[in-house]
Amino acid sequence: MTINKYFKKLNIEPISEVDIREKCEFANKVSVVLVDRLKNVNLDYLRIVDALQHTKMYISRIPKHLSPVNYSYIDGGMYISEDIDLDVNNEFVLHEVIHKIQEYRNKKEKLIQLGLCDIMETKIKGLALNEAAIQYLVQKVLNGNVETVNIYDMKVPTLSKDYYPLLTNLVQQLAFFVGEDKLVDSTINSNNEFKYEIIDYLGEDTYNSIENGFEQILEAKNAILKSDDQTFINNKTEFIKKIYNELQKKTMQAYFNNEFKRVKTIEQLKVLTKKLLDYKDYIGSKETQDFYAEYFNQMQEKIKSKEQMLINKSLIVVKENKFVNLIKKVKNYLKNLVFQN
Repeated sequence: MTINKYFKKLNIEPISEVDIREKCEFANKVSVVLVDRLKNVNLDYLRIVDALQHTKMYISRIPKHLSPVNYSYIDGGMYISEDIDLDVNNEFVLHEVIHKIQEYRNKKEKLIQLGLCDIMETKIKGLALNEAAIQYLVQKVLNGNVETVNIYDMKVPTLSKDYYPLLTNLVQQLAFFVGEDKLVDSTINSNNEFKYEIIDYLGEDTYNSIENGFEQILEAKNAILKSDDQTFINNKTEFIKKIYNELQKKTMQAYFNNEFKRVKTIEQLKVLTKKLLDYKDYIGSKETQDFYAEYFNQMQEKIKSKEQMLINKSLIVVKENKFVNLIKKVKNYLKNLVFQN
């Protein structure tokens, strides 16, 4: 039994390999659960089963400060703590399982993509966004409920109150804007449809801000966990709050401003107005709520103005149609007269 150097440095020690029968039973069970509970996307049950059945799984001694389940993208193995069961209802297990089935390797078995994360030659892009998306999916599968948590003096509605609460909330907002189906599909099947959808709705600049902002929040959070310096912790906390609020404001404005420009009918305007109202339930922090209230009032004025414009346009079209119909009747009448003569 071998283990890669990185995991050795973490003092993760494999004890025994998971029995093939137990692994196959688990693979079948978790595949059924994923396909059943993520119904808005056509997941490939057979692909998921096959990937898990061919995954090396090890019962291991894992230090208490580390996650009790660890997936290694280096060797593709999963290391499960001897203190927990291989159970689909365990969020640590489920999180790493999704990591495993995300693997997209080329013909030379080189890993090039993990869900929303691109593995490039010189850098990795989208790591934090991918982690948050996985945690969102985990809670969806476990039928998690949105709860409001107090974090960094902010009240934040999130599906994941214990792990990545801020980032999971931001993912909830992105799913609200562009559709949960695209999020699930790209996270599980490692494609760029979710990325392209965000770029289409919010713009490429906003997508890059999202990707970078997620990384900054995760890096700052990890730095806090490693520090005992209260001044340093306070500075990093304020930095996280700043990035979190900036991302909310930027995505909000980008989405609703762009969608407002696309509105062509009164019905579309009603749909946009409802979505603007519904969005308030996704906002975390009082600062962004205050910003939303001001932005909402500004948008209401624009919506009223556009509604009146669309009504006037509709009336003009009706009048034009009546005039056109009258001309047609006159023409037909004259044709009939000529024909009779």
